[in-house]
Amino acid sequence: MGAEEAVAVCSEERLAEAYWEPLSRRSEALLRAAGLSICARSRVEALLREATQAEPRHIAVLIANYRYTFYAGKLAEARDWALACLSAVAEKAGFPKRWTLVCPPDRAERSREDPLFRLYLFALKAYGYLEIRLGERETGIAALRKLEELDPEGLLRGRDLRRIVERGQSEEED
Repeated sequence: MGAEEAVAVCSEERLAEAYWEPLSRRSEALLRAAGLSICARSRVEALLREATQAEPRHIAVLIANYRYTFYAGKLAEARDWALACLSAVAEKAGFPKRWTLVCPPDRAERSREDPLFRLYLFALKAYGYLEIRLGERETGIAALRKLEELDPEGLLRGRDLRRIVERGQSEEED
């Protein structure tokens, strides 16, 4: 694990502790074992399934499932996990259930300072990207436009991703 990944794990653990109940020792052990078993797909899937049964709405479990399915190339499942992350964060943050109804924060600093809001933005970007990869361009682009609205400073580079997708689409039409 590189330094950047270690920082991300520490940040996620603090985020989970701050907004969710502590992850049970059993679920934590299952997620760690899944991370160490990455080459054995059936074992990873069994471990993640068990952690999900134990704590289905815990953000650490949701993110672990998202990451596994994304990197395993199971994009439709990854999209479902990205939506589950959006839903869980929206519930904790008091956002509307539908991502299309979420409004930008009152102050630009909130997007930099509020870890729940940033996590929501990351999940929205993942969702939009996956919709596009799965052939749902309109929905994906709409999600990226919502990301731009919620992140006007472009910290997550949603505009760049949307422009690449739109440019690619126009090139296909030529």
